[in-house]
Amino acid sequence: MNDNRLLVMDDDPEVAKFFAQVGEDLGYAVTRLDEPERFIQTVESVQPTVILLDLQIPGKDGIALLRDLAHSRVRPKVLIASGLDNRMVTTATELGLSMGVDIAGAFCKPIALDELELQLARLLVQRKIITADRLREGIIEGQLVVHYLPKATRRGPGRWVVDGAEALVRWEHPEYGLLYPGDFLHVAEDNGLIVELTDFVFRTALEQARIWKSKGLRMDLGLNLSAHFVADLGFPERMLALIAEHDLDPSSITLELKETTAVEDPELTLDVLARLRVKNVNLCLDDFGTGSSSLTHLYRMPFSEVKLDNTFTKDMGTREDARAFMEGLVYLAHKLKISTCAEGVEDEATLQMLEALGCDRVQGHFIGPAARARDVERTIAVWNADRAERAAG
Repeated sequence: MNDNRLLVMDDDPEVAKFFAQVGEDLGYAVTRLDEPERFIQTVESVQPTVILLDLQIPGKDGIALLRDLAHSRVRPKVLIASGLDNRMVTTATELGLSMGVDIAGAFCKPIALDELELQLARLLVQRKIITADRLREGIIEGQLVVHYLPKATRRGPGRWVVDGAEALVRWEHPEYGLLYPGDFLHVAEDNGLIVELTDFVFRTALEQARIWKSKGLRMDLGLNLSAHFVADLGFPERMLALIAEHDLDPSSITLELKETTAVEDPELTLDVLARLRVKNVNLCLDDFGTGSSSLTHLYRMPFSEVKLDNTFTKDMGTREDARAFMEGLVYLAHKLKISTCAEGVEDEATLQMLEALGCDRVQGHFIGPAARARDVERTIAVWNADRAERAAG
């Protein structure tokens, strides 16, 4: 059976034909369907890896089909397509996600050929067999590497200075090439390898921060923290000892954790985080604004920074409500004396909007992509020189 199976659910025969042709050209086995009453039956029999779903279908509409899909045993990725406005498409996306459907993207029709190709190409399944033994072997053989995503801080009108980076683990797999955390982090979590993996990332990143410091380049360092560590009362002492070992100031280190990490055992998490914060280690709540209880964690726990999710950042240029939402999040954080960092900044216009809202820090490909330390140093030199010249001019 073809590992890439596309189900096109659209009642417009010309549009469906176009979608199907693009899918076939990319290597999908394509099934076209225009009868919503047969949707779940077809899903169960074909077992698509990707569904391209139109919202406006006579009879049973796309929203109802999303609800049906949420109760199915088949878990495909779903691309929502619609001739409705962007707000409705976004609403359908959020609704699908809340139901547990794997919404991989959405777009308004008509869509350009190259954009549709890009959407479908990134969902092509590649068989990557990642086992605990293979990951353990990769760690032992030094196949893991750390890339650094630059972060810029607002220092004045139009002046953003790169003065930090988030450490991100990668695996240089001998067969599959460069793998990202989504490919193997769950294997580490489920098989007791997360401590070993995190220790490698922390030690590598802290050593790099020490090297930068010796060069006169002071860089704040962001490190991602898994649930395992916020449930370990001995972690704060070990973390502080590691920071001291590398001759770094605890205030230059930010530990980042997602909301789901914070909610697993709130009381224990609060104990661990409070002791880290007392010692001046910064704490960041990642993906702020995407969870139902983010405000509770922000109120109760000693976070010094929140990361504003790129879902909102990318919509700021086209949606007034996204800008208003971001403005509210920044205002709330600042009222609580917490700094803000926006993810996913991809252009100058977005950067300027964030500056107007008073956002403190930013990261994204416009600032610089995640890369090895030597490449990040070049990004810093070019970016900071360019921004200094703009400010002077």
